[in-house]
Amino acid sequence: MTNEFWVDLWAGWIAGAASVLAVQPVDTTLTRMQATRLAPGVDGSARAALRVVLAEGGARALWRGAAPMTAVIPAQNALLFAGYGVGERWASRRDKDSGGNPDGSSRESLLPVFCGGVVGGVLQSFVVSPFELVKIRQQAAGGAVTLAVSTLAGNLGRVGLCTRGLGATLLRDGVPHGVWFAAYEWSKRRMVQASRDDDDDEATTSRRTDAAVPLCAGAFAAAVAWGVGYPADLVKTRVQAQAAAAAAAGGATMMRSAPGLAETCAAMLRESGGDVLRAFYRGFDLKLLRAVPASAVSFFAYEEARRWLERE
Repeated sequence: MTNEFWVDLWAGWIAGAASVLAVQPVDTTLTRMQATRLAPGVDGSARAALRVVLAEGGARALWRGAAPMTAVIPAQNALLFAGYGVGERWASRRDKDSGGNPDGSSRESLLPVFCGGVVGGVLQSFVVSPFELVKIRQQAAGGAVTLAVSTLAGNLGRVGLCTRGLGATLLRDGVPHGVWFAAYEWSKRRMVQASRDDDDDEATTSRRTDAAVPLCAGAFAAAVAWGVGYPADLVKTRVQAQAAAAAAAGGATMMRSAPGLAETCAAMLRESGGDVLRAFYRGFDLKLLRAVPASAVSFFAYEEARRWLERE
């Protein structure tokens, strides 16, 4: 493997660690809200979920699930950003070979970046799915990480622990991650080019864009990508929360009766009275509250870490 690949891998790992530390309280509240079934008299709002979490364990409860995600998100981001780096370099070479724009702004060249994001998203799904099942079990029911793991592994088995909710995770992490990286690359190129047009001094342009570009482009990319991928994220949370609850209640027998992907989608539509937006975009505002700063921090940390690592 090339040195560039390892730079992207380590820079992605650092970016993942930075993002998970920044937004875990919002993630805990969002998970509790997503796992709540809509029913008459049930307050399924983010505010209600936050009150429940705080009542159960105070401010410390907001950091439930941080341990498993701190373990997995850096590895997840390493795979994602390695895929992005491969696609970015492929796009750059295609532009150079075809005599494209010097800033790499041709629409065609976004395809390799998109493909790299999709491949990275699919690969990291197999890593992140079991960790998210543990995180959701811990966030929904409390208790230590070891208790959550032992309960799930004992009742679901190793295969169930690794595969429950994997289908929805693949839907959430495949195409949406391609959109995430393509949106980031598109926004980054436009911002860099606009800055060059405003000021011909390359050194001044570089200083001005070092922080602003990855932060702003990362925030934009998160909004676009989650607009595509949020329904799969909501369904995945419900599938895994139901499986975790069934495993805790009655072991393998109850787990086998827990609704799968299609059944969960149908149930969510029934609960919302057939309102697709209410069924599949409930909590989208809270997701953006978490995802936008996380994406901005992640891309900024990635660009800075890559710049530092490339100097070594």
